[in-house]
Amino acid sequence: MKNSTIKYIQEGTYFDDEIVIDISVIPGNSDIVFLIIPGVDGSLDGYQDKYKTIAENINEKYQATVVRMSNPSNPMGYHYRNLFEVLDYIEKNIGIQNKKMYVMGHSLGAYMIGATAHLYDYIDKILLINPATGLDQNELANLSERDKNQNIILVGDHDPSYKNYDEYSKYAKVYAVNGADHHFSGDSFTTFLNSAEKYLF
Repeated sequence: MKNSTIKYIQEGTYFDDEIVIDISVIPGNSDIVFLIIPGVDGSLDGYQDKYKTIAENINEKYQATVVRMSNPSNPMGYHYRNLFEVLDYIEKNIGIQNKKMYVMGHSLGAYMIGATAHLYDYIDKILLINPATGLDQNELANLSERDKNQNIILVGDHDPSYKNYDEYSKYAKVYAVNGADHHFSGDSFTTFLNSAEKYLF
C-alpha cells in the first residue's frame, strides 16, 4: 500500500488556499483500476474504516489496483477539482493504458463522478451511492452520454436522493435499499460494504 498527497492552490476572491488530498494506492495485477470517492470532507478510510475495508476486499478478491482519496471541501465550490486532480495523478502514476476503471462514489463523490464520467473514455462502470441532491441535478443527466448499463445508482429509501429514482432510471440502473439512510448506517452498513463487489465486480 502506498500513501501520498496531492496538493494544489485554489485561488480565492480575497486569498488563496492550499488544498491537500490524501491518496492511498493498493497495487493489483488485473487490468482494473478501482477508485473510491467519499462525500464532502470525506476521509481516506471513512467511518469505521469502511473505504479501507472495501479497498482491501476488492484488491484481495479481484487483484484490482485500488485507489482511495480524501475529498476536502473546496472553498470556492469547485466540486470537481479534487476528482480531476486525482484522475490526473492516476494517469501519470498508475497509468490507464490497456486498463479500465471502475469508480464508486458516495454523496458528493457520487455526484462528482456521475456528472463527469462521460469525459473519460477509460472509465467503465460507475456506482453512485446516494448522490448529493443539494446541487444541480441536471449535471447528472450527463450520464445519458454513457452506456446506461455501466451506470449504477444505489439509493436508500430514507435518503433525499430516493425522490429522484424515476429520473435516475432514465440513464442508469437504479436499485433502492429499504431502510437505508444517507450514510447506510445501522443494519444497512453491511450493504454499503458489499456494494462495490455486488454491482461493479
